[in-house]
Amino acid sequence: MRVVTKEEMQAIDRYTMEHIGLGGPVLMENAGRAVYAALASELRTGEKVAVVIGKGNNGGDGFVISRQLMDSRASEETWLITDPERITGDAAYHMNAYLAAGGKIRLVSENPEAFSACIGQADLILDALLGTGFHGTPYPAYLQAIEAINHSSSRVISIDLPSGVPADGEPFAHSAVRADLTLTLACPKVAQFVQPAARYFGKVRTLSIGIPEAAMKKMAIRRCIWEKKDVIRTLPRRDPFSHKGSHGKGILIAGSKLMPGAAFFSAKAALRSGIGLLKVSVPDSVRQAVAAHLPETMFLPRASLDFKGASGLAIGPGLGRHPEVAPLLRHVLEYDAVPCVIDADGLYHLKGMLDLLKRRRKPAVLSPHPGELAHLLDLTVKEVEMDRFNVARAFAEKYRVYLVLKGKNTIITAPDGEQAVNPTGNASLAKGGSGDVLTGILLAFLLQHKKVMDAVCNAVYLHGAVADDLVRSEHSMLDVLASDLIDHIPPVLHQLYQDGALA
Repeated sequence: MRVVTKEEMQAIDRYTMEHIGLGGPVLMENAGRAVYAALASELRTGEKVAVVIGKGNNGGDGFVISRQLMDSRASEETWLITDPERITGDAAYHMNAYLAAGGKIRLVSENPEAFSACIGQADLILDALLGTGFHGTPYPAYLQAIEAINHSSSRVISIDLPSGVPADGEPFAHSAVRADLTLTLACPKVAQFVQPAARYFGKVRTLSIGIPEAAMKKMAIRRCIWEKKDVIRTLPRRDPFSHKGSHGKGILIAGSKLMPGAAFFSAKAALRSGIGLLKVSVPDSVRQAVAAHLPETMFLPRASLDFKGASGLAIGPGLGRHPEVAPLLRHVLEYDAVPCVIDADGLYHLKGMLDLLKRRRKPAVLSPHPGELAHLLDLTVKEVEMDRFNVARAFAEKYRVYLVLKGKNTIITAPDGEQAVNPTGNASLAKGGSGDVLTGILLAFLLQHKKVMDAVCNAVYLHGAVADDLVRSEHSMLDVLASDLIDHIPPVLHQLYQDGALA
């Protein structure tokens, strides 16, 4: 599923209409019907639905929905922000169809008190004010309607985008609709994944409106959502004649006297994720304690690290920020015969060694959270969050790395600029140790997949899916621990492989 900018979505629409021959009224009808179909099962007899419509194509979608609602068990009221004479094109076509079917348009400007009363009493508000084409600042009448919607206690569903949110997610200072649910049309928009825009969407569902795949392919969009079907398609299948060496010989450099648990979390996660052989390097002072909980691993002394025979390296979790550990990272970067994963404190020490990444023959995978990437780039966290796609792409292309920019909807970027958005995970992962678990999964998957991008995307997906399953089944957002994540990798992996067998 592709993630698009405003310009890309408009180009897809144009191609569909001009080259494939599906006219604007058809696409608008499809959009309205798709929204109504998504809502129909939830509508109760007599439920009051207020449809708030602007003058553009988003408003045209609203008229189609209103026409469908007329024949439902709900009670609809349709409110128009602008003069009907200003409605043109495809939106006018559907406004007239709504009126011809017996619909009634109420003008906000003629009776603002009645509009406020309707908004306050509605069970559901459908926001069809401003869509993908919006830019700048909404006109005062729109801002007043947005404020009224936000001050109501009704459930709010936005069509395509919450009104007032720019499709590309650029910063804005004006009011925007705070939706409980956004039913986005055809493709998710970039704004859904960057701050502050993402906070306005609520839950999101993407609806098909009948745009052919040919139109999507024509645009060569290099952003997608990495879905479960992609995971099932690319998960490694084991050769029945394979042996432990066939599935990766990894070395993990992690842990310190103050943070021995980080090494345990990463190592155990790598083992649970299928790595064939794992060697762990921790300080001598904590080796015995860590080894007691990792009988499946071997241990390497820090003083004489030898990477001979390894097929992949990981460094960083719990390493500490003392200058004396920096040479360990340099050793990993300079040993470029195998791929590596760099996370946590490894990223802290990386700042002075970035140029070494460009010279590596084998891939490097970096998994920073926004603060760590901001540190590497001398940016603020806010600057990273407001432009996640572009900042991540620029870094990955410049330093030729696979970058995992963590957070809600983690973005994975390849050295060639290809990007994937991860749909799994929740706020239970906002806890110490969860990133260490991801490092272990990344190392294990990197050594088992044929393609690096598949490995990285699948690791991030699995990490989030485990957290989702824990919260869905027996945990709250508050109580999930890193050790819970590791223990729950097996059932989630088992289900993914079962689903793949049945696909």
